[in-house]
Order: sequence, then structure tokens, then C-alpha cells
Amino acid sequence: MPWLWIVPIILSGLFDGTTQARKWSVGIYTLLSGFFFAGTFISVVPHHVNIVDMLLATVFPWGPLNLLIAFTVEGISQRISRLLHIREKSLTNDATTMRPFRSGALIIVILALAVGFPFACRAAAFRAARASARADAERDWASGRAIWYVRRGDPEAFGTSGECYSVDNGLKTEAPKPGVTAAIYCDAYREVVRRKLSEFGPADKIKDLCTKADLIAWIKAGRFQRVQAFPLKQGAAEISLKGYNIKGYGNVGCFRGEPSAFLYYATIPEKKDALVVITDDSIWVFDKTGELLQSIDFETYRQMAISEDILIGHR
Repeated sequence: MPWLWIVPIILSGLFDGTTQARKWSVGIYTLLSGFFFAGTFISVVPHHVNIVDMLLATVFPWGPLNLLIAFTVEGISQRISRLLHIREKSLTNDATTMRPFRSGALIIVILALAVGFPFACRAAAFRAARASARADAERDWASGRAIWYVRRGDPEAFGTSGECYSVDNGLKTEAPKPGVTAAIYCDAYREVVRRKLSEFGPADKIKDLCTKADLIAWIKAGRFQRVQAFPLKQGAAEISLKGYNIKGYGNVGCFRGEPSAFLYYATIPEKKDALVVITDDSIWVFDKTGELLQSIDFETYRQMAISEDILIGHR
């Protein structure tokens, strides 16, 4: 929709020739349009706008860029008007008269294109998003890097908080990207992955993940011991009472305001030596390389009624 600011330039060009006054009019109109365009361009969600940022964005880049677009459109529209002989000068004086049929037909065409453009652009953007999503999903599934986009309202699988792996299908989970077109992309991507899961079954990564029953069984078996020396290391991950930091994965980290009261750990050979860490309000599972596989949220942790007394009692 913001790109329709060029339509008045085209329409007014049917009535005005190329004069110095028109150049000034087009320039002023374009800068005003650029100012408002600077407030509509979304680079961060949620989108916040203020006058100072809009003025700065008008100075650069939208002002110069829109002026370039405006005078390019102006030159093309004036050239088309001359080619179609929309205006013609009188033989007796310098007055310019319009050819009503040609100008009226061209105005109808321009308005029809202006009205249809947003709808056509929207449909094209959605079609491209779906095609891109299907191609990306096929590629990611083939390479073993498929993502499971979790829709709002979906029940959260055990340990998937913090964009970890889903214990239901073994795929890395992510929240849908913001934006209408991005939502279309995520839905199409998820549909392909869902079909692949029904055809081939869960991803191999599911073998490395633990369920709530697994975790409770390991606690009862007394497999957890208190950390005596910090930081506790597992591959690229370093864990302490303040949280964890993973180098090599975009320097992913999670740090808390106050240190945990305790930190217990267990290495699980049957899960490819995964490291399970229990603090006073959370549980983390790291694979052998240090990648975070699962992160149990506080609500689930609370429901499991885990405490240091229980951990000690099963030693």
C-alpha cells in the first residue's frame, strides 16, 4: 500500500506538462510522502514511531530514494503522455487541450491498476512465501535440519521451552515469525514437515531426548550428584549457579538474577552421554557437544515437585 504514493504523480502528469513549477510540486509532494513512508516502514516488531526518527529517515534513505523513484516515474509518464498524444497544443495559441477519450481511458486504467496492485501484490507475496516454505522444508528435512513451528495455543511438549527440541517429534522448535506473510510461510513449512513426519516418523534426535517419566526414573535411581566445582562443562556449554553459556551456537546463554540454591547433574549414557542439570527452578539437558536439547519450564518443574531433599533422598 505505501507504494501507491506514485499514483498521484502519474495522474497529475496527464494534466501538467514538464515545467519548473511542476518539478517543485513533485519534489515537495515526494518529500512529504517520504516522511510518512518513513513511519510505515517496519524493521522491528513491535513497531514504534516518533517524529525525530521519521525526519532522519526522510533525510536518508527514503527522501533521496523516493525522489529518484518519483522523477523516474514522472519522466516515464510524461513520455507516455506524449507518445499517446494525451495533450496537444492549439494551432492558434499556446493553450494545451486534453483529448478526453484517451485521457479518460488512461485514467481508468491507472486507477484500476492502483486499486488492483495491493491485492495482486498480496497474492503474489503469499504464493512466493508458500513456494519458498515448501522448498525450504524439503531441503531442511533432507539434511536433517527441519524445524517445527509451534503455533500459538499448541500444547507445549515436555522440555521445549526456549526453542529446544520437541520430545513429540525430535525436531527443533521455533515460534512462528511475526508478520502476515511470515505466518503464511510458517504454516506452509509446517504442513510439509507434518506430512514428512506422518510418512517417515519422528526425527532421529528424538532418541536423545528425555520424557518426564525418564527424568523421574533417573531421580529415583539416585543418578544425580551435586556439582562441587564450577563451571560444569559439557562440550561447548559452561554451566554455573548463575546459568549457562554455550559457545559456538551463536553464543547462546541463559543467566538469572540470583544464583541457584543448588545444582545437580547426571550424565546419561543411554542418551548418548547427555548431561541433565537440575537447579532450584529449572532443568536443562545438553547433548555431548553442549547444544541445549531441552529446557523444562518452571511450571512443569513445580508440578514435578522436585527439591534438593528429594534429590538427596534418592542418593
